[in-house]
Amino acid sequence: MKADILIQRYLSQGDIGAVRDLFHHYEEGLYGYLWQMLKNQHDCEDALQDTFRKALEALPAYREESHFKSWLFRIGHNTGIEIIRRRKRIVEMPDTLEGHLDAPSSGPRESLIQREREDELHDAIAALPQPERAVVLLRLQEELSFKEIAQVVDAPLGTVLARMHKAKKRLRAQFNAI
Repeated sequence: MKADILIQRYLSQGDIGAVRDLFHHYEEGLYGYLWQMLKNQHDCEDALQDTFRKALEALPAYREESHFKSWLFRIGHNTGIEIIRRRKRIVEMPDTLEGHLDAPSSGPRESLIQREREDELHDAIAALPQPERAVVLLRLQEELSFKEIAQVVDAPLGTVLARMHKAKKRLRAQFNAI
């Protein structure tokens, strides 16, 4: 799927199907990211709908030199922050952060140990300050580059790299204390 082609079809021909296909491609990942921010199905659905509405309205101003995914996730990130501020909700980590502790297991004991390690990782990431947590989650789960993360969270690249460095330092300290 080539985002720029679908965007051009929508902008030049008014092809709603093209923009629907475009948004559908990112829906699951964006919903997952919003879930991590909001931890509430209704809020996530509202944020997703608002993100797509805002993106559709802003699409004529989209510049092709930007990566569409990071542009869209930035809109989603800002929408999630708006909901958090509006509802004054404490943000917690998701229940799963799958695939980031990929040690093979050979039995029930190893599976239990693996699950405990994943739980410890979830807890440690949940304890990070929100700006650091956002960088870690966008890097691990959405596999965005640091440049794309900087666009999503609207921060300079150096700030994003510093946040990741601080987050790694905190996580190491957390795991060394265990």
